[in-house]
This record gives sequence, C-alpha cells and structure tokens, in this order.
Amino acid sequence: MKAFGRIVAMLLLLLVASLVRAQNLEGLLPIGEAYKLSADTSAPGVIKLHWAIAPDYYLYRGQMRITGGEGVTPGTPTWPDGKKYRDQYLGDVEVYHDSIDASVPYTLAPGTQRIKLAVRYQGCHEVDPKICYPPHVENLDLPLPGAVAAGTGMETAAAPPPATAGRSTATSVNVVSRKVPDAAGGGVLVSLLLAFAGGLVLNLMPCVLPVLSIKAVGLLEGGESTQRARRHALAYTAGVLCSFAAIGIGVLASRSAGHALGWGIQLQQPLVVGVLVCVMVAVGLSMSGVVQFGTSLGNLGHGLASRSGWSGDFFTGVLAVVVASPCVAPFMGTALAYAFVAPIAVAMLVFLFLGLGLALPFLLIGFIPALGRLLPRPGAWMDTLKQVLAFPMFLTAVWLVWVLAHQRGADAVGLVLTAAVLLAMTLWWFERSRHGGVGAKMFTIVLALLTVLPLYLLTRVQPASAGIAQEAGVVPFSPQKLMELRQSGVPVFVDMTADWCITCKANEHAVLDTAAFHDLLRSTGTVYMKGDWTNVDPNISAFLQEYHSPGVPLYVVFAKGRSMGKVLPQVLTLTLMQQQLTTAAHP
Repeated sequence: MKAFGRIVAMLLLLLVASLVRAQNLEGLLPIGEAYKLSADTSAPGVIKLHWAIAPDYYLYRGQMRITGGEGVTPGTPTWPDGKKYRDQYLGDVEVYHDSIDASVPYTLAPGTQRIKLAVRYQGCHEVDPKICYPPHVENLDLPLPGAVAAGTGMETAAAPPPATAGRSTATSVNVVSRKVPDAAGGGVLVSLLLAFAGGLVLNLMPCVLPVLSIKAVGLLEGGESTQRARRHALAYTAGVLCSFAAIGIGVLASRSAGHALGWGIQLQQPLVVGVLVCVMVAVGLSMSGVVQFGTSLGNLGHGLASRSGWSGDFFTGVLAVVVASPCVAPFMGTALAYAFVAPIAVAMLVFLFLGLGLALPFLLIGFIPALGRLLPRPGAWMDTLKQVLAFPMFLTAVWLVWVLAHQRGADAVGLVLTAAVLLAMTLWWFERSRHGGVGAKMFTIVLALLTVLPLYLLTRVQPASAGIAQEAGVVPFSPQKLMELRQSGVPVFVDMTADWCITCKANEHAVLDTAAFHDLLRSTGTVYMKGDWTNVDPNISAFLQEYHSPGVPLYVVFAKGRSMGKVLPQVLTLTLMQQQLTTAAHP
C-alpha cells in the first residue's frame, strides 16, 4: 500500500503541474485584445480586413482561413508578406507583428442582404516562455457596400466577450454544427459521465481485450486473498489513471502551444507501433510458457505479464491505455471533444474519469468480495486458459504490423518482423541461460541490442505513398480542393479516417465501401473526399481541430451552396447517409 501511496502522490504532482500551466496562461491578453480585427466593406466586391496586433504578439500567415456564409463566396485573399520565422512546431513559417491589412474579393448570390464571413486565425505570445492560443474563428456580419455600419464598420452578431487561451468561444463553435457542451450549463457533469461511460465501453473494445486477458488470469490466480485482490485492483487503477493524466497533460500543453494533437495520435509514429508489436509478442510468448520472467520491477516484460506484484498490475494498466486509444467508442466522442477545449482543471477531470471507467471492473472485483467469489476457483485449467489467451496478443501484433505496412510499406514490415524474431530469440536464450554463467548472460544482452537495431532503422523509413488517390470516386483531402468544391456549389462528404482506427474500418465495411453508398453518391451528385490521418498530416490535424474533434473518425457533410459543415455521428448507417446526402443535395 505504501507503493500505491507513492503512485497517488505522483498523480497529484502531475495535476499540480497542469494547474501551474493554467496560471501561466492567465497572464495572456484575451484573444480579442491581442488581435483586434476590423473590416471595411465600402469598396464593392472587396472586403478589407485589418488586424491591430498587441506588442509581443504575432499571427501565423499559414493559419489564416476565410470562409463565406450563406450566399457569400469569398475569393483568394491578398496577404502582405510576413516575417520569416523558424517555428519549433510548424517549421519555416511567416508571421505578422504590429498589424495586418488584407483584402478579400467576394461574390454574392442574388438576394443576399448581409456579408457573412468566418475568419480563422492563430497567434502566439512570443515572450519566453512562448505560449500560443488555439485557432480562433471570428464570425463577421457585415453590411453591403453603401449601407451605414456601426462603429468601425464591422458588426459581429451576438459575439460574447473574448475568451482566454485554452477555451473555445461561442463564435468559434458556431462555425460548425457540432457544439461543445457549455461548462456553465451542466456540461461538466454530462461530459464527466460520458467520459466514465466511455471508459467502461473501452473494456469491450478489441484493442483492449487482449491486454485485459492478462489481468483476467492474474485475478483468477490471486482470487484466494481479498487483500491481494485489492492490491491488484489498486495498482492497475493507478497505472490507468497515471497514463490518462500524462495524456491529458500532453494534450493541454500541446493545445496551449497551438500544436494540433488528437486521440490515438501516438499510432502515427512507426517506432511506437513497432515497439507495441514487440511488447505484444513478448507478452504472448510469456503467456504461452516459452519464457518465465523474473519478479523485478526493472523487467518490463514481467511488468506487463506478471501474475502478482504491484508493478505488473501498474504497467498492465499503462499498456491498456496505450492500446485503447485507437478504439474511440461513440460514447467518448463528446467527452473528449469537450476535454480538448475545456478549462485545464476540467479537462484533466475528463481524462481521469475515462480512466476510472476503464478500471472500474477490476476495482469492483477487488473491493467487493461477493463479486470475486463469482470467479472460477484456481486450478490446473488456468495454465491452459493462459496459453489460449496468448493468441489474442499475437493477433494484436498482426494488426499492428498491418497498420505499419500502410504507414511505411514493405521495408518497415520486414524490419519489425526481424525485430520480433530477434526478440523471440532473445527470450528463448534468456530462458535457456537462466542458470548459466556470465558469458551466457552477456550473449543475452547482445541479442537484446540486436533487437533494438531494426526498430532504430524503422525510424528512417520514409512514409509509404498514400493509397487514397487511387480509390475510384474518392477525392484526396486538401483544404484548397475542399474550398474549390464548396465554392462551386456541389455537396461534399468529408471522411477523416486512419488505418489504425477500428471504428473507421467498421464504418467502411458496413457503409462507405458498399455499392449502395456509391450509388447514393452518384444519385445526389455528392463529392466523396477522404483524408488519411494514418501518418501525421498538419492539414488534417487543423481540420479536426476546427471541428472540435478529438480524433478520427470525423464525418462532415457540406450542403449544396452552403459553406458551413454538419458533423455526423461516429457510427454510420446507410439510412443516415441517405437522409444526410439527400438533404445536402436539396437544401
């Protein structure tokens, strides 16, 4: 229990660190004061935009986006040249200091009474430590040329007071159809409950079930002692909560720096995928009886597969969280979207409630003896069960190799399979030389180092060419192409997906890859645009962030002649698509 107390103390320190980060953000100007935007519509067919930028603040040229409201079609804006700058997140960029004057040509549909625009921009405070705002969208409701404008010539419809960094304003949410729950109106409680329910659902996801098989065996073998069962449950829960806290802090730090981050994003890194393949293989070999690890904390293999000891339970909780992320359950969508824009303390609570939901089944078994007594009694049959449960671990490794094949191609698959074979050889020799001399143990170290080499080479393999461009009837996603299609007045269905996204693949199999859906596209004249987030793509990350989506899948329908998109549920049906695309084609 002392060890568990230290884990809880670590978790509290992480929470304190996040609150300190929140205090740093409070020193920023509200975004409406840091960047004061005004507009002039006196010249027919052109809108002149002016930003007055506060000292020590700047705006990114590459993050500027302008979209038109109903009846308004903006043309290509004219921007001044910015200052060249090497950004630690975005690379070589141009930034603006002091002020910006830009002009936006536009055309109006007959009968349009007002000029409505959505202007998206992002900026930072450059005084050390550098802190950036999340992307901000300001809705402009402007008079037609010749009409009398109030104040500076710009009117904003029902705009609330400017929000501080780290929070989404009502204006930014109004750009899209999906809205983030309001924290002041009960949204916090609803989001926490949804997060808790999402964590529970994760226990049933195919990504998590293989890892939970480890704990199932551990609980069965330790079921004779109530104290031992509670230790299992507490240590596993601590691993889950610490992992979710670490993810939450990473999300919040990245969000405050203006860097896009999404749920499941770690599987965009081939090295992470390769390491997970090796972990699954090692755990599977251990459960198959090929190797028996020792009991030290430093042995990660035992930490993942051990039947007893708080370290094994703790790291099993960590592994459960790592592999759970690509299985974004439908219940988790709203809660995670809220966490990605909510105040820091509330966002951390959302992540922790996700962890509590994931850990709840083991907590109940550990602390309610009656439930523990429902488990089968330990016996010789458990060895067979443990060996059978090794095969889901191997299947998970196969799935991860498939993901890697789409990310980096055949060369990457060869490297990760080589690493897996070398790992198996290392474990086999480790078991044979358990009572050997120094020479045998040194050879084990040599084999382990050889296992690491293919994983290192994996980081140097270039991304595989994307396959979306070759799909019949599918347009690869790009912001420029999407804007062209929206300006041309055709309905567009945008599908943001990834090869490691289980929900995405289920929707593709059930709906999006069917002949009936493609017939629906043809009959409604809808353009099918797909974005592949299997690898890192800043354009897709920005699109996800604009629509307050914590990750993929994200489905957005742009109706004919309208610039505002409607976000669809994460689980699709053909009936739903028929309703939405028919409405989009005949708004």
